[in-house]
Amino acid sequence: YFASRAFKLQVLETLIDSRLQAEYLRDRGFRVTDEQLSKKISSFSTFQVDGQFNPTRYEQLVRNAGLSVEGFERQQRQQGAVDQLRAGLRGSSLVVSSMTDRAIELLYQRRMAQFTVVDIAAFKDGLIVGSEALLDEFDANKAQYVQPEQMRVEFIQLSVDQLAKQANVSELEQRAFYDNNVERFTQPESRTASHILLSLAEDAAEDVVDTLEQESKGIVARAKAGEDFGQLAETYSKDPGSASRGGDLGIIRPGAMAPSFETVVFDLEEGQISDPVRTAYGWHIIKVTSIRESDVRPFDEVMNEIKAILEREWAENQFITMAEDFQNLIFEQPDSLNSASDFLGTPIERSDWFSRTTGDGVASNELVRQTAFSPEVLVDRLNSEMLEIGSDTFVAVRFADFREKRQKDFNEVKDQIERVLAAKVAADAQEEFAKKLVATLEAGGDWDNLLAVEGLSPADLPEDLENTTDDVARAAARVVYSVGAPNPGTPVFGSARLSATDYLIYKLDEVVAGDISQITGDQVSEVKDLIESRVGEELHAGIGRALRTAADVQIFEEAL
Repeated sequence: YFASRAFKLQVLETLIDSRLQAEYLRDRGFRVTDEQLSKKISSFSTFQVDGQFNPTRYEQLVRNAGLSVEGFERQQRQQGAVDQLRAGLRGSSLVVSSMTDRAIELLYQRRMAQFTVVDIAAFKDGLIVGSEALLDEFDANKAQYVQPEQMRVEFIQLSVDQLAKQANVSELEQRAFYDNNVERFTQPESRTASHILLSLAEDAAEDVVDTLEQESKGIVARAKAGEDFGQLAETYSKDPGSASRGGDLGIIRPGAMAPSFETVVFDLEEGQISDPVRTAYGWHIIKVTSIRESDVRPFDEVMNEIKAILEREWAENQFITMAEDFQNLIFEQPDSLNSASDFLGTPIERSDWFSRTTGDGVASNELVRQTAFSPEVLVDRLNSEMLEIGSDTFVAVRFADFREKRQKDFNEVKDQIERVLAAKVAADAQEEFAKKLVATLEAGGDWDNLLAVEGLSPADLPEDLENTTDDVARAAARVVYSVGAPNPGTPVFGSARLSATDYLIYKLDEVVAGDISQITGDQVSEVKDLIESRVGEELHAGIGRALRTAADVQIFEEAL
């Protein structure tokens, strides 16, 4: 694909648009200052070591990506100018209330629906594909059953993990680190607590706030008088996560709760009940049920942990300095990896067979495969450049072996073809079954009765999709939310494939539009920001189209 004319044309079109936009930005005074550029580059975690910008790592990674530092910074300046333009367009976007209301109706809509999933397994039972069909498939699609050209390479790696194994950390160094970093090994005080929440809307009226405060004071009085706190929580608390557990919040550590809530928790004695505490969620009544004092883990308990930290620190420092020498060795002695192996103290390894598109181990990395099949490695038999295959791993490869593309024999692929054809036949039968069932439903069939007859179980489409962990339900929701709304009293039935094994059948009863009066001010602001961003992007795309229309550009496709 990367060698195709279509891909080359796509890249060329992108370069043309980028050049036109760069000229447009330059003519209108958009620019990124040296200070802005430096701040932006320094913020990239890729270029940092121990949280600090590292110039050596920066230059090494940029060179490894095939760029000069000057070229990379030129790209960043241009992208920064584009970001300035986009920000300006977003800021100038006019968002009227009707746009916000309509977006809220769509974004916060709810769909009342049920669904069921038809499993393909039932359609595979007893399915046999005849040998004649297998041969016909092989003869008709031999090009699909070809082993592509493959390679094996020799390679050597430089990694932080590998270097850490070579580190020699003494007990004296470990004890010094322990003494200088006691806070890292201190278990902060923690408490367990229960609460009763009387919830309030963020914009609740003052009289509502006062009324609920008085109610919470009444509950406090009852709890302090000896009534069971857990029973009171089950009766009055509006916190769905803890009310059924008697208000139990589990272990609370510093920084885990809202400041006003946390302050009270850590001021109370064990067994003590607080007066009402106000947070953004409402009024809380808190009871501390146990206290665990802070303590320092002993050295013997953490010495292995400290050893690993110090080994890692040593390895990271070595990694940066050794990378440059590694690069120089594979460049200066391009016919062998032996010198690099001796320098790193690690053996030369050999990969398994891999193709241009797939591989295991080191060849699972796309950059490694592309480099291995490059003319320099495959034809000239030279060492590759140092390749970054992870944030802390470099590798160099050289040719080891090669085998040509070949047509596979029928017996090699017979089992594969049988699996493919069986899956296709079963999938077709599964789809036909689902569509017939939908047709029966649309003709007036009863949803519950029909599913029961077929041994299928209906489920309600979750309303809280954001917190739904069921992948099938989420996939079903994507389908149901893409169809038109039903007429009142007339459900919409439909079906769709969710995966290779699952086929969806659904019944959509009603679409309830989002109500602006039921969402918070922050949510309204998020919707407005989303609209501004979309409008800004449309304006930016419009500028790009106008620039291209006005420009005199001629593409010689035959030269690609």
